[in-house]
Parts: sequence; structure tokens; C-alpha cells
Amino acid sequence: MLNLRSAIVIAVFAASASGAFAHGAGDEGWHHHTAKLYDARGRLVGTVVDAPMQASSSDLVSEGGVIMNVKGAAVFVGFTRLKTPDGAQSANAWMWSGARPAYSGTGCTGTPYVWIALGPLRPAVIERKGGKAVLYVAKDQPSQYESIGSQARSVGCEDFRGESHLVWPIGDSLTLSDEFPEPLTVGH
Repeated sequence: MLNLRSAIVIAVFAASASGAFAHGAGDEGWHHHTAKLYDARGRLVGTVVDAPMQASSSDLVSEGGVIMNVKGAAVFVGFTRLKTPDGAQSANAWMWSGARPAYSGTGCTGTPYVWIALGPLRPAVIERKGGKAVLYVAKDQPSQYESIGSQARSVGCEDFRGESHLVWPIGDSLTLSDEFPEPLTVGH
């Protein structure tokens, strides 16, 4: 699960995001200089929020993100640089990436759960299977104890011994790769 350092980074992101949306009268030109995220069709996804997040020192989960409204819930949705098979990183091509789901079964099978809350927004995770990226948004209810058999990692899946953890059941989902196809780009 994410470490304390990551939680602090997300808290800082939440504070900076609130300031980014607080501009009002007299700031008409401000939005023209704000970085925006676009999908592969050139369609605007949202305003970029700089919020790098790491699951461990070697596992960068996202390098930034956007705040989306998913059926009335404000959700942070992360992205990271596209990489080639040899590890080279793109300068401005991005893919959906974020905290990954926990599952009821081993081998990342069974019921997916949201296991982490990132700041004041609705908890959410991103499941990646091949080129498909699905955003899972927590139900609007308190977390509950469930038996967790595995969790998705950057490379593969980590199995657990069916330990009980506080998680949120999935309330809604959005197939990001269909709604906002990759590669994503950042521009003005």
C-alpha cells in the first residue's frame, strides 16, 4: 500500500488544486496559460494538476492528473509518461495511471476494491489490463473490512493471505481508454 510520503504529496496536491480553481474576477487571462490534458482525438480532458504519486521508491504511479466529475463525484485521475519496451520515456505522450485496485481473489481476480483515499476527493483507483484503463470510483459510503487476496502492481500482481483490510466497494466505473483514448498530450 502507499507509504506516508505519498500521502503527504497527495495532501499537498489537494491544497494546490483548491487554489488553482479559486481564481475569479480579474483572472480572465490566467486560464490561457494553464496546462491542459488532451486525449488522442484532441479533445480536452481537463486542467492538469501536478501531483506526483509513488507507491514505493521504484514504483511511480502518476506524474500528474486531472480532476474529473464522474457521475457527480469529484475524482483525481492520474497519468504518467508513455514508455517504450526498453524503458525510454516520451517527452509529451502520456497514459492513464494511478493507484491500483485490491481484489478479493488471488492473481488480481474477483471483486475489485478501492483501498486508498487521496486527499479530499472521492477515492478511486485505475485498473490497467493491456491497453484498457478503467477508473473505479468508491461508493459514497464509509469504508468496510473485506478479505483481500491480491493487489495490482506496476509489474504483475501481489498475492496476500486473504488479510482483512478497510476498503471501499466500487460505486461507479469509467473506461478511460474508451472515453479519453491514449496517447494523452499536455498543452495550452
